[in-house]
Amino acid sequence: MFHSLPRIALLLSGLFLLAQTARAAHTTHTITITYDATATPQWSYAISPDNDAKNARVKRHDTILWQCGNGGWTVFFKGPTPLADGNGGMLSQVSGAAGAIAGGEVDGKVKKGEEFTYGVSVILPGASEPVVDDPRIIIEN
Repeated sequence: MFHSLPRIALLLSGLFLLAQTARAAHTTHTITITYDATATPQWSYAISPDNDAKNARVKRHDTILWQCGNGGWTVFFKGPTPLADGNGGMLSQVSGAAGAIAGGEVDGKVKKGEEFTYGVSVILPGASEPVVDDPRIIIEN
């Protein structure tokens, strides 16, 4: 019995390291939103690491963050949301002031292939009405 205790400890430490490695493998995707009324198209998106920002492909437990330097912004899901708030609840929207970064973690219960449409609303300085667009998030694994 005493000889198996070191083996069990080694197995548990190996499992702990494997879990830590799996957790560390999750990616943080930062989507930068830009709106320019004089440009064609008026909306542009950049994502880091490189991906299709209008159809972002993410995995369960990845983190998605948004930012916009043009004005106060809100990202809101049009139906179900893939984002969890860390307390067991779901995040149906995130928002921030110009330049602020906000977001959440992709819930572990979403299914591969699911797509989530969300809206982006930006209040430009001096404007009373927001400008709105609607990109998507696609779950890969």
